[in-house]
Amino acid sequence: MKTIKAPAILAVISLMLILSACHHPASEYTAIRELHGHKWPRDSILHFEYKPLKSGNKDFFVFLANTDHYPYANIYLIVRSKKNGKLFADTLEYEMTDGRGRWLGVKVGNDYENLLVFKWNVPVDTAETIRFELEPATRNNERLEGDTVLPGISRVGIVVKPHLTNRAQ
Repeated sequence: MKTIKAPAILAVISLMLILSACHHPASEYTAIRELHGHKWPRDSILHFEYKPLKSGNKDFFVFLANTDHYPYANIYLIVRSKKNGKLFADTLEYEMTDGRGRWLGVKVGNDYENLLVFKWNVPVDTAETIRFELEPATRNNERLEGDTVLPGISRVGIVVKPHLTNRAQ
């Protein structure tokens, strides 16, 4: 009979924990992109496509994971969505730290994970496909041209959940 060594068991358990940490309860759609070197270049637009599984009202979130190397207390994002041939664009600001400078979000490994709402209670139908684009809106008060790369951003994505009043309690 073959025995399994403790390191192999620990590796399997670690993998299971990592995979379960990526699941967002009650999410109908989750798409997250890893950013090479924990950096988000200013000219890097991330594209996502959501095909609803069920009709109904939905809440849309930006998933954002940052490390301690993110140099700012907030972040500006440009979010574009195309639904039924109509293009919507928003420039959004999200706080990344509390009043004492501590990172907001849930600490997972070296990252702080945040779900940041950008559209709430949006009616969707299974016959439509919604396309999203995310890009950093960079600036730096000390340089006219702004930052070319946002360091410390490790993952970015879109999460869609049924609207709160549609969710089972």
